[in-house]
Amino acid sequence: MEILVPVIILASLGLLFGAGLALASRFLSVKSNQRLDAIHGLLPGSNCGACGGAGCFGFAESLLSGKLPLQACKVSTEQTKEKIATLLGIKFEKTVKTVAVLHCNGGIRVKDKFLYQGLEDCVAANLVLEGQKECRFGCLGFGTCQKACPFGAIKMTNEQLPEIDSTKCKACGKCVRACPKHLFTLIPITQDIYIACSSHDIGKKTIEVCPVGCIACGICTKVNDSPYYLKDNLSHIDYKKVLSKEPLEEGRKKCPTKCILARNQITDNRVQKTEKK
Repeated sequence: MEILVPVIILASLGLLFGAGLALASRFLSVKSNQRLDAIHGLLPGSNCGACGGAGCFGFAESLLSGKLPLQACKVSTEQTKEKIATLLGIKFEKTVKTVAVLHCNGGIRVKDKFLYQGLEDCVAANLVLEGQKECRFGCLGFGTCQKACPFGAIKMTNEQLPEIDSTKCKACGKCVRACPKHLFTLIPITQDIYIACSSHDIGKKTIEVCPVGCIACGICTKVNDSPYYLKDNLSHIDYKKVLSKEPLEEGRKKCPTKCILARNQITDNRVQKTEKK
């Protein structure tokens, strides 16, 4: 009898608490938004935050409330975005896929002007006299961009330069924001050629510190139908004016310092140099 009373009390309490939880679940539960769940289910789930939202669920909420546009998601495929647009009842406009490129090819070719012994981080190093490199515009080589990339698309090479795997790059723009030298941009993935330099010094000063820097000689701008143009002592490419690959390729081949690169050329060049050694 002494054991039976506590058992009855515990059973009664269990039933009471169970009933309470059942009632709380019924009246206090948050009703699921079917459209929100459907959109979230279509998103990649990478939670990279590149869209400006708090992960994929946060982006789905912002999308429904109109705070963020559909194109803010840099990771979803065009097919996925089209499905989401259908759910939202909005018109979907396809955009040209982009990929990140590094506008520097100096690396170990550029000497250090002093011995930096601080935190191995580009942002931290840049606070000390604009970094340890003689070229104040160039890559500092500490791999802050590699750490910032949520997709493992960037790796540091033996030349102390970031190398981008275009098959992994989602054009999220995190490397663009992470680099204190602003060396990354996103270019159309249909285009292979870009300017691998960011120096705005005059040609003589640039070549003194970097053998592969742009000297603003203008040779690339003189090819037929050239999309190249000079601004602030640096060559640029207007991809909207690219009608064919021939002018881009011709300008690249004529560049005296070889600061115009093709995305598929970087690894090949480094492999060849390793084999020669």
